[in-house]
Amino acid sequence: MINLLPPAIKEEVSYSQRNATLLMYVKIAVATTMVLAGALFGGRWYLDQQVKRTEESIANKQLQLDHRKDLESEAKSLNARLTSIKTIQKSQSKFSVLLADLAQYMPHGTAISSLTLTGDDKKPVRLVVDSTEYKTALSFRDSISKSARISAADIEDIKATNDALTNRTTYKVTMTFTFNPGKAK
Repeated sequence: MINLLPPAIKEEVSYSQRNATLLMYVKIAVATTMVLAGALFGGRWYLDQQVKRTEESIANKQLQLDHRKDLESEAKSLNARLTSIKTIQKSQSKFSVLLADLAQYMPHGTAISSLTLTGDDKKPVRLVVDSTEYKTALSFRDSISKSARISAADIEDIKATNDALTNRTTYKVTMTFTFNPGKAK
């Protein structure tokens, strides 16, 4: 095609084509800028949401840690108490051990009427036993002396009493005994 237009109009057509091309590039640039701005704002919003969720998660974990620290301090306190109790139990005499020995070595026909505990395994224990026979009353000292926990047993007193209702004689034996060192614990 032959362009027969005057040079001034040709120049205007050329400028208008360039102007149209430039306008198209400006539209593309504006559209690209809008898309990028939308992507940046969308990314920023998404990151803000992620940061909020992460901060909430951190706050929840911190609450859990605080709760666990409280629980840990309670556990340490209980552990210290248990350790104290164990220490006290190891240092204290266990008279339940004595009662088991008394039950094991007590002859038939005898019954304990009183037991005076001192709370110390180094001090003697006083025991009053009722018996229906004199020999059985005497044999209680020998029986209790067989225990591995008892170091010595001595009879302090034997009293005979008559029961008017049954017409029977009973014997009250007062005895003291001591433990072997460390055997009452």
